[in-house]
Amino acid sequence: MKNLVLYLTINYPTQQTFFEILDVIEEFQIGYVEIGIPVSDPYLDGSVVRKSQEKVISDLSAEKIAAVLSEIRERYSFKTILMTYYEGVKHFKLEKLARRLYDAILCVDKNLAGDNYPGFVHTFSQDMDQGLIVSQLSQSSQFIYLVSGEGKTGEFNQLPEEYTKILPYVKKKTNLPIFVGFGVKNQQDIASLLANGADGAIIGSEFIKQFNEGGISGIREYLTDIQAVF
Repeated sequence: MKNLVLYLTINYPTQQTFFEILDVIEEFQIGYVEIGIPVSDPYLDGSVVRKSQEKVISDLSAEKIAAVLSEIRERYSFKTILMTYYEGVKHFKLEKLARRLYDAILCVDKNLAGDNYPGFVHTFSQDMDQGLIVSQLSQSSQFIYLVSGEGKTGEFNQLPEEYTKILPYVKKKTNLPIFVGFGVKNQQDIASLLANGADGAIIGSEFIKQFNEGGISGIREYLTDIQAVF
């Protein structure tokens, strides 16, 4: 499933189990993993992601993050995207992190710039003006993160369809694959966004929820189910 992006908070729920989850992700040949770098107030995220970050943040340091990313590089083939807020960038000194340890960074509340990062993933939504879209597309790498609708991650009862208003425009302006996230939960959601022209899907809160409810066997069953769509 090369066109699937999964989100997982770093070292959640423990470092050992975190790597066991990544083993399953590698088993299913997932294309990208967003590694969440926690902050004290992930205000754009819902309760599932927030609680996962609260569980691990006190035991993290810049050195531990670098060590975990180094092991990920040695063991797995998926692309690694760091996902955080500007607070996380500054607190864990991510601008000093070796570029070879990950593929791109997504900072949800600030547009980063400079040569300290290997690449950037930006989020795009239907309320952005065309000038900003074009500007951020020119700075993007790996894939385009198209937000399905306005709201916090993990707080949608069903997949919004606001993304369909700008998807055709964005598709004309970039050669990068366009993935839709926020509210993507199941086989039906993925089939819907693919039918609407998206290239792939991003699953965050739902993936963590599936682990919380079913453990390693639960996520293996979950990925087996959605594998049929790709």
